[in-house]
Amino acid sequence: MTQEDLKLKVINAEAKVAKRTAVLKKHREQLAKLIQKGADKFDISIKQSDIESAVDKLEEARQTLANWQAKLDERIAADDYLEANAPEILKDFLESWKQHAIAYYREKRIRFIEYRKELKAQERAARLEALQTLPSLERYREIYKGRELTDSDLANLWPRKDVDAFLSERGLEYHQIQRKLNEFGDQITFRLLEIRDDQEREAWLEKAMEEEKRAKLIDLIGRIMGTVGTITDAAALHIGPEGDINGYIVGTEGKAKIQTIGAGGYNIQCFHFRTLIHEMK
Repeated sequence: MTQEDLKLKVINAEAKVAKRTAVLKKHREQLAKLIQKGADKFDISIKQSDIESAVDKLEEARQTLANWQAKLDERIAADDYLEANAPEILKDFLESWKQHAIAYYREKRIRFIEYRKELKAQERAARLEALQTLPSLERYREIYKGRELTDSDLANLWPRKDVDAFLSERGLEYHQIQRKLNEFGDQITFRLLEIRDDQEREAWLEKAMEEEKRAKLIDLIGRIMGTVGTITDAAALHIGPEGDINGYIVGTEGKAKIQTIGAGGYNIQCFHFRTLIHEMK
């Protein structure tokens, strides 16, 4: 979650605490009036029970607020850490990765839709072939003679086990298709497919990749500082034409060689890199 997301969580939690506090105050005022009026013990005990429940709910709301506040404080500290310790060239390197990843997932979503259509067409063709060749489906050949068949017609051929066996031999049975789609896709692509609105989808992808960029930057800075201490000079680093970062970096406790190995392609989930940090003696 971003700082803004966490701030909103804190604000909502604060509102919940205020609401629970007001409810508890109301119950206590009602109890005081009952006692003042000389209400019987049963009515008083019910109101005392309401107060105990309200106290528990208020404590739960306060705990939720404390948890979100702690997460917000942690996020602010981490963001301040990055701002203080991350050289601009490392930020540029990971911004380049982010833009590459965004473009990759946009294209991956389109390829997934095309692949799904292709499998659907193959399944339809196989069902037509089954209709035309399987002895157990002969009666359908008479029923549907000269008629253009719908997908619904082909999906309701019986006996279904014969059709499923026919499809399975061709790798086009329902579960086989679902497995192929799951192997072709990934968590981010599936989420993009769920979001129908273009602007909402783009906003979600931007936010997701920004958070991933931040996580990678924290990891990279941590590993560099674990080798050279606080970074003092990153002038010898450079970003190559493939988006890789290489060179030397200097810190309060030494110097290190930075080497990036990138990978990408059809069988790679998304362009990724391994940044190697070699301490120089």
